[in-house]
Amino acid sequence: MVAGTAAAATSVVQLPEGGRAVEVIPKGILCGPVRGGWVLSSDGRSLKPPTKAEDTARTLELKVAADEAACASATDTVVVVATGPFPRIDSAATTFYPDDGRLELKGTGLKNVTIAWSGVPRGPDPQGKSVDGEDLCLEPNGPSECAVPVTPGLPTDATLSWRPAFARAGAGVTTYDANGRFLDDEYFRLRPGRTVLTRPLVQSSGVDLSKGPGYASVTHSEAIASVDCGSARCEVTDGAVSIRNVPGLNPTVSLRLRLTPRVFFARGDALETSVAETLPVLACPLTAVEGTVLRDAEDSALVMRLDAACAHDPRGLLWTVNGARTRVERVVKVPEGTYVLLRTRGTDEPQVTVTATTSRVDGTVVASETAETRPVPDPRAMLELPGHGGIDFVPTNRPAEVTVASNGGLGRFVLRPLGGAYTVTMRDTATLVQGEATAGGFVSLRFGYRLPTLPAELATTDLFLTSERVQRAVREASVPTNVENLVEFICADKDGHDETLKPSRPHRLNYAMRNTCRVIIHRERLTPQEGNQEITLRIDVTKSDGSTRGESHVEQRLFLRPNGEMRVIPVQGNLGQYDRILVQVSHVADESRYALSTVDRTGLPSAQWTAIVRGGMFRLYTMATIPAGLYRATQPTGQLAINFGVLSRLALLNNEGQERLLGIEMGLMGLGLVPQSGDIQFPPTLAAVLGLGLRVPIGPGAAVGANAWIAREFRGDITRRTNGDPNTNTVVPSSKWSFIFGPSISVGNVGFNL
Repeated sequence: MVAGTAAAATSVVQLPEGGRAVEVIPKGILCGPVRGGWVLSSDGRSLKPPTKAEDTARTLELKVAADEAACASATDTVVVVATGPFPRIDSAATTFYPDDGRLELKGTGLKNVTIAWSGVPRGPDPQGKSVDGEDLCLEPNGPSECAVPVTPGLPTDATLSWRPAFARAGAGVTTYDANGRFLDDEYFRLRPGRTVLTRPLVQSSGVDLSKGPGYASVTHSEAIASVDCGSARCEVTDGAVSIRNVPGLNPTVSLRLRLTPRVFFARGDALETSVAETLPVLACPLTAVEGTVLRDAEDSALVMRLDAACAHDPRGLLWTVNGARTRVERVVKVPEGTYVLLRTRGTDEPQVTVTATTSRVDGTVVASETAETRPVPDPRAMLELPGHGGIDFVPTNRPAEVTVASNGGLGRFVLRPLGGAYTVTMRDTATLVQGEATAGGFVSLRFGYRLPTLPAELATTDLFLTSERVQRAVREASVPTNVENLVEFICADKDGHDETLKPSRPHRLNYAMRNTCRVIIHRERLTPQEGNQEITLRIDVTKSDGSTRGESHVEQRLFLRPNGEMRVIPVQGNLGQYDRILVQVSHVADESRYALSTVDRTGLPSAQWTAIVRGGMFRLYTMATIPAGLYRATQPTGQLAINFGVLSRLALLNNEGQERLLGIEMGLMGLGLVPQSGDIQFPPTLAAVLGLGLRVPIGPGAAVGANAWIAREFRGDITRRTNGDPNTNTVVPSSKWSFIFGPSISVGNVGFNL
């Protein structure tokens, strides 16, 4: 039982590696055997730790008994731990950063050293709860430095302690050094040579003196040795500095906080032992709403928020902005405070000081705030006609959608109407602007600047009004309309009834009704929203041979106004068979007139109608033909040079009035007009020909072709050269009928269709 009592009192015993033997229990014996380099003394109560402990034998749990005979049935135990060698920590060179949550150690043998901490933060919002924790120095930055993370926000007087590697902590743990001396908790206390504060020490933006002493919150009240407030009276309390007896004319209180020894405040690279802070005296906490304090804006408004605890009526206070009297325009109370909209004449200063006092006589400052001003943003507006792209003017005949952006700021610009120039309407979420019908010239769009995050009606209040830096023309917006709705091409059918021809499709007209075609311009269909239109009308009539019928040509540039009268333009001239009528209507590409899309520039709307006058299936006509060389295939054969004649040709026509390549030809030809140099002499002769001809047009009335004819020749005898031989017969027997073929050029097309 004695051994059991000893074991309960020292349940864990820690010895450093390589240290001397230490008596683990005062009575009884330790039941062996031990392993891993541990050495049990002969008295059975002392242990010597290993010189270099193995991980598996660093901790041993040994039974404790009264004697060896009782070891088998013993139940009491004691735990021995071989810690790492003790480090050498240079406390004077150690730095504690409580705000950053870091402890920078200096010394030797720091690896795996445990740092433990405990403390009750005494900041602006003290919780009264102790913050405890521990962490290891895993990898030192060098042989003598190590940074250990700790819980951020610890007090400067937090209890810091260290333990050697592999050591335990807690109740019932006894630790000895290498010489076998007992070590208490004070031995392991760590007192850094410097404690450096990095967060602002004073957390308050002002001092509220409306209900008695004011308090300025501080992050480390325990680190403040003394405080000086000038003519006011102040003292340090837990988590704050209390301030009282502030002179009524002083809008601010200057604090000078002196820190306790070995505590410093980091200002850049410099370490200071005192902190100076100037705080405004706020009877009511006052805040400038971000985005409402603007610079270089005339007749602008700024919004201040009084704390919900403030009992003052904002309308009963005297408000000044940079010393200038201002008026309260609106007051909105919400759970989080009271919003006050102050209307000013504007400022060009980089900051403003807003002050509220009870009266001119009393002059008690109820609230005050200094805020940085922001440059006034500029509106950037884009106008767009839905479905037609952006425009750079204000239309008078239809609304345009307005998109507004700015070059900065937290608010948004809202287009405001301008009497005599334009009106503003809303359609769903879109803003629409339309110039007044009587307006003209140029105008700058006017915008109100609003902050949507403000509560209630303040969100729809214009903080200031501004205009664009550019001016826009106010005029009619002409939108290119579909010309198919404005223009009709009408011809009579075979029964004499008018028929409206559809564009972009071929049409065939009865020959008897060829002169009934006309173009109708429906100006009455043009709406005011579409605006004035300028179109080009072109009418061309082409004959079947490709030549132009000049008397039918029309080309006019028409200016159409909405709700005008209908206009009829007939197709002039006496049309012939297979005449092609082409009607083309297109808008005049004038960007100064039309609202043209800057993205989709596929062209302005246009339309085209085509109609062909019906004609016969065959064409019989006369032409002059010049075969340069014909070959006479009948005996005697030979080349007939330079031929000329007049032929009649019968050709089948296609649906376009164009004759097909092959036709029947007959007529008179002069053959062999130039004598040949060969042995056979063909005399020049006149012949009647009949046959087939392949004809390819090369121009109006002209063609090249290949011909094959049967000819009846009206000539004398064909002779042969004798070279002076009287025995040679000079006449060559031949028939008056022959077959000839060859290429030719023909000119002329005088005839008619069948």
